[in-house]
Order: sequence, then C-alpha cells, then structure tokens
Amino acid sequence: MATYIKCGGEEFTFELKPIGKVCQLCKKETPIVTLSTQKLKLCKSCFSSIQERRVLEAVKKYKMFGPSDRVGIFLSGGKDSAVLAYLLRKVFPDIFFQGIYLNLGIRYYSDYAQKAVEALCAKIDLPLYVYSLPEKESFRIDDFVFTSFKDKICSVCGTIKRYLFSKLARELKLSVIATGHHLDDLISTYLTLFLSGDFESIRRLKPVNPPLYPGQAKKVKPLFQIPEKEIFMLAHLMELPLEGCSCPHGELTPAKKTKRWLSSLEEENRTIKYQLLSIFLHKFIPLLKEEKTVETFSPCTKCGEPTTSPNGICGRCRRVDLLNRVPERRLELSLEEWEKIQASPEREEWILFSLREREDITMDILSSAKEVSPDLLLEEKKFFKTFKPFRKKKLLFYCYSGRLGYLFTLKLRKHSFQAYNLRVAENYS
Repeated sequence: MATYIKCGGEEFTFELKPIGKVCQLCKKETPIVTLSTQKLKLCKSCFSSIQERRVLEAVKKYKMFGPSDRVGIFLSGGKDSAVLAYLLRKVFPDIFFQGIYLNLGIRYYSDYAQKAVEALCAKIDLPLYVYSLPEKESFRIDDFVFTSFKDKICSVCGTIKRYLFSKLARELKLSVIATGHHLDDLISTYLTLFLSGDFESIRRLKPVNPPLYPGQAKKVKPLFQIPEKEIFMLAHLMELPLEGCSCPHGELTPAKKTKRWLSSLEEENRTIKYQLLSIFLHKFIPLLKEEKTVETFSPCTKCGEPTTSPNGICGRCRRVDLLNRVPERRLELSLEEWEKIQASPEREEWILFSLREREDITMDILSSAKEVSPDLLLEEKKFFKTFKPFRKKKLLFYCYSGRLGYLFTLKLRKHSFQAYNLRVAENYS
C-alpha cells in the first residue's frame, strides 16, 4: 500500500494488485490500475502511455514549446513535479530540460525534499540546479512567522517563488517554465476565483501564459488534463523518488477546500472535472473581455527585477524589508542552551512540553516536561484550549526527531505565542 500525504493533511493511498484478468487496451498484461473517468482497467504500460499521450497532445495543441526552446522544470520533491519531469523527459527526448530546486530553508522539510529531487534527477537523467534561499539571501520562509505575514506563510512563499522563477529562468537562459499544475489544481482555482468574483484572474489562468515583459519566460502547464489521483498512481508505478513528509506550513486554503468538494461531486459524476475544464476554457473565458490597459513594468528600486508596483518596490522586496526589521528570528534551542536556562533564574519563565512517551525520556534535564499528545494538531479548538493558560510563558517542545515539535512551534508562533523547538542535533536537517 502506497500512501502520500499532501500539505494540509490530504492523503492519497494506492494498493498495487491485480484488478482483473487482462488489460482492456493491450489485451495482454494484467491490469493493476483503473482509469476512473472511463472505468478502464489497465496495465502499467498502457496507463503510462495514456498519460504520455495527454502530455504530448497538450504541448502540441497549445504550442507550449518547440525544438529550439530551453525548458525549466521547477521541482518540489512532490508527486506533481516529479511526474511532470518524468513525462517530459520521456515524451520529448530531444528537448533541453533543466531541473531547478528552490531550497526555501524550511526546517525538517526543504533538505528532505532536496534529497528526493536529487534522486529523481539522477533516475531520469535530468540536469539539476539548486538555489538555496538561506545561503544566497540569508533568510528562510520560516522566518516570516515573526512578521505580520505569520498567518499567510503560503502566500509569502508563493510571492518569493514566482520572483525566483522569473529571475532564475533569465539567469539560466530558459525560454519556458513548466509547472506541475494538474486538472484538479486548475478546476479548483477556477471555481474559487469564480465564487470570489475575480473574473480577471480566471481570464489569465490558462494552460499557457505568455511573457508579461521582454525577457520573461513563458509559463506552461503540460499536466493540466491529468487528474491528481492518476498523477499519484503514475508516480508510484514508475517508482519516482518523492519527499516523505509534507510542508510544516501546509494550510487548508479555499482552493484545497474546493478540491474536497469536487471529489465528492466526482463520486456521482466521474467526468465532472473535465466538463468544468471545457466550460471554463471554451465557453466562459472567451466571454470575458480582455482589459486593454497595458501594465507598465519598471525595475524594482531594491533588486532591479521588473515590477508594476506604484512605489517602485516589488512584492518580494517589500516582504523581505519587513523581515529585515525583525531583530531575532529564533525558533529552536539546543540541548546545551536548555541546560543553561535550567541552571538560571530564567527557568521560571519556561515550560517544557514532551511529545514523546514518558518511558523514552532518560535525561534528568527533560524529566520535568509536561506531556502533550501529538494528536492535538488535528483538533484546532482543543489545541488552543490546551496552551491558552501558558500564553505569557515561553514554551519549548521536545520530540524524537524535532519535526513534530517544530510543527507545534510554528502553529503557536502564528498565533503570537513564544514557542520554541528543542533541536535534536543527530536528527536535525
């Protein structure tokens, strides 16, 4: 049984086992996958061939790239970008593709994801360029929990990634950027924008987005016709290396909630997503009038990248400027630092919480810890009810690897608690 947990807690499972006597396409091999929209029982080879054909058709129909293009694939360590890279390398062996990984410095996540990306690129023979935010720019996405964006980390992350997409594409001389947005992504975003009345963003959301200014790379979505569940199954069937954990900043956004609603509709109408895609692309968007106002780009006064901001400072630089005003961005303590605190009068200001079993705590310095259940993360009201009495204290969390304690720390920091994680050196990443 293969399991994949997404940011926000959504889970996919897939059991590799025979589901019939013979594949309904090749009539030779044993079927192990069901193509849900057509109720076809397929073997591994035929299932992969269908996905390859979908990508080939999408690229050709929408003229996403050609023989002379240099195509960048931004990899995250997740299933979508992994399948995108695998399919593009297989379907277009003569096109130049460049893998790119943005290490955003997210503790207990980014380094793990980078290892998965490196393994993937080695497996499919894809050149890889790694850009480390902490090394190049001296900050991490985590640091924004100390700013007014503490409860909008995903939004900040998106702003910084889009900035780097364009910047790195230019520096690496890439003419096209391919992203792993799939059918579920596109439809859920369309519906979310529709319900909020943002028709201009709907008009702009297409399988291909041309450059907004000279020198910017074209952005394409070769997977836009493939359902998310089928991407997960293909990643498992092809044994593509994936990161084994979800981002600790994962949020249940409106678009993710819409995806859940779509999944419930799909139980009654298995082609609902394709119907909605056709309605938006071929009927609704053509009705929307394109605004004739031309956006004027000028160099950002801070970094020099193009921006339309009235004050001349791009969105990325405004957020980084805000971060630079934070004097200290500390989220973790070492065991040695905790020992010093315990030996000082300052210890009265602190409370240690353990996410481990009591019998696993062998050091006296940790024996006074209050026990809390990791399951609190799943119960919003109970979570804050548990920690509300300690709002004026400094809270320190301790667990096996540090990751779970870090999740507690981030969640409380986003609600203005003074929370820290106890870093376990041998397990730290």
